[in-house]
Amino acid sequence: MRVVTVVGKSVELNYLWLPTWLGENIAFKNALDKRLRDQVVGKPLTEETLNELHNKILAFIVEMYPLEGLFDYLDGLKFVKV
Repeated sequence: MRVVTVVGKSVELNYLWLPTWLGENIAFKNALDKRLRDQVVGKPLTEETLNELHNKILAFIVEMYPLEGLFDYLDGLKFVKV
């Protein structure tokens, strides 16, 4: 699983799978949207695009919150099968 999912023709952050302090952080979600929106709009919702977006979101998170082990924790979500 990625930190993003496709809902209809849109991409949505899987905020419920993020740590609570991050998933419920409106300022973080707004900053993320502002930073990445232009990089997503108009792109086809392929596996490659979604994987790229997953990686960009993880990079953004660890840039904003440079906590030891946070990247590994979040990147581990890719191994969760829903």
